Parts: sequence; C-alpha cells; structure tokens
Amino acid sequence: MKKRTLLSALVFVLAAVFIAPMANAASTYSKTKYPIVMVHGAFGFDSILGIVDYWYFITSNMRSRGANVYVVNMSSAALHEKRGEELRSSIRQILALSGASKVNLIAHSQGATASRYVAALEPQWIASVSCAHCMNEGTQFADGFKATLAAIGIGGQIVDAGVTLLLELLELISGPGSDGDYNAPLNVDQSMMDLASGSQHAPSYVEFNAAYPAAMPAYKCWNDNGGRNGPGATLTQASGAASVNGISYYSWGGNDPYTAWLDPFDIIVIPLAFQFMGGEAKWDGLVPTCGMALGKALRLDYKANHFDAINHALAITAFGMNIPSIYYTHANRLKQAGL
Repeated sequence: MKKRTLLSALVFVLAAVFIAPMANAASTYSKTKYPIVMVHGAFGFDSILGIVDYWYFITSNMRSRGANVYVVNMSSAALHEKRGEELRSSIRQILALSGASKVNLIAHSQGATASRYVAALEPQWIASVSCAHCMNEGTQFADGFKATLAAIGIGGQIVDAGVTLLLELLELISGPGSDGDYNAPLNVDQSMMDLASGSQHAPSYVEFNAAYPAAMPAYKCWNDNGGRNGPGATLTQASGAASVNGISYYSWGGNDPYTAWLDPFDIIVIPLAFQFMGGEAKWDGLVPTCGMALGKALRLDYKANHFDAINHALAITAFGMNIPSIYYTHANRLKQAGL
C-alpha cells in the first residue's frame, strides 16, 4: 500500500514538474519572432461568407498556440507575376500594420511562385518561405486541360468564360476578408486561361524558375519521365538550398490523391482532374510530387491530397491525419530557428 502511495505521489510530482509547464507554454508554442503570412494557391480565397476559411481550422490552431498570423487574398486565377505583385503589396501593408521588420511566408500550391517572386524582389522583408504541396514545376493537368479546350473550339471559349465567371463570384463572396486582422482588397481581374498557361511546366515554369531559381533543387525531376516519377530517390536529393540570401526555405507534400471516400474532392474533382493528366503519375490529385520540394524538403509522402493540404473539404481527410498540426508544428520549427 505504501509503495502504491509513493508511486502515485511520484507520478503527481513528475506531472507537476513536466506537464504543467508544458500546458502553460502551449500558448506560445507557435509564437514566431516574425509574423506568419499565409499565401493561398489558385482558386484561393480568404473566408467564404466569413464562415469557411481557405486555411480551414489551420490559422485558428496556429493562433491558439501564440502565432501572429495574417491571411492574404490574391487573384484566384492569374499569371505568377501578377499574383506576386498583389502579395508584395499586401506584405508591405502587413509590415506597416504589425510593425515587424520581416514576415514568414507559408504558401500552398501556386502560392509558391508569388512567395518566391516577393522573396527575390524584397529579400529584406522575408525571413522564411515554406511550401505546402506547392507547384514549383507546373502540372501535367494544365497541358491536358489547354489541349482539350483547343480541341473543342468555341466550346472551349465558353468553358473558359464560365469558369472565369465562377472565380469572380468566388472572389466576391469571400470578401471582405475575415480570417485575421488584415483584409486584402478584392481582386476580380481573373483569367482561367492565364491560370492554365501559368500552370504549364513549359514554357511558364521553365522561364519562371530561370528568373527566380532560389532554393530550387539541383536535381531536375521533370527530366525523369516528364515529372511523373516523383521528386527524387531521397529527401536530400529532392531538396534545394536551405537558405538563400538570408531567407530560410522549407517544404512538404503528399503523394496520395485518394484519402477519404466521403470527401467530394476525392469522389468528383480528383477523378475529373485525372482525365487531363495524360497517364499515371506520383501526384496529390492536382500537382505532381515532382516540384513540391523547395529548400529543405521535410517530407513529401504525407497521406494527403492537394485539398487535404489545407484541411478541406471541411476537414474530411485520411484517418489519423491532423492537418493543422503540420502547420503549428512547423511554426514551432520556425520559432526554434529564431524566425
């Protein structure tokens, strides 16, 4: 009986010593030195009707752990440089609003090119660039989609106009922004064809990567079966320079397009996207795993597709996957790195 009492007392003391401080520190777990700016991809938005965030339960989880998070809203469908200039304008305002000297950028999908563009032009503003399922080499989907539109002639023009109109409506119902303290202006100058052209490996990404090569891997995975075989044999091979011009670069991604059969993206969108891919590939349902790496590749095999990466649809993801934890843990990584 005495032994059991002593054991219970010891457990209580250990809990008091180790667990209680951890609980008190939880609110600063993701508190980075510099604010975090979330950079969305194509078809992106801030918060639809102030109810559904693009970064679904991701930004709220980061903030609850002490992170100072801002969300930008750029054109949903536009060329790299146009979105880059929109991001550049938003960061300028966020720096003035926060009083910070730099920001950490966390990008999804085509948010990568906007982030890389600003990092190249305004390196003094950027502490780090982190990529989640990013598109740094384009996607085969864009080639198939453009070829299909060209083949159906006037029908293709109607599809382009219809999708562009839907993107304009998405932009309108997602503003004014409500995910955080910064509300970017509406951007209703969309173009589905600009998005499709900008998503092609050649010439779009070939030219962009030549102009803005920072942190891109030396291994050219697109030369291996047109980017269909993945990013390289190892994370080291897939990685680029971890730091360029004083900016730290990180990336992660996934290679499983079907993760939850109740998810409408898995049931409808991804099978439709596959029809434009021109064959099998290691991909996340929209973007090939080849090209997700930028700087230090942390992991490229999450059981997560392109939409799971932002915790959609409405957090219907693979069993056991906690998408927000990837982000708030990464914020802690930035904190530990003094960023």
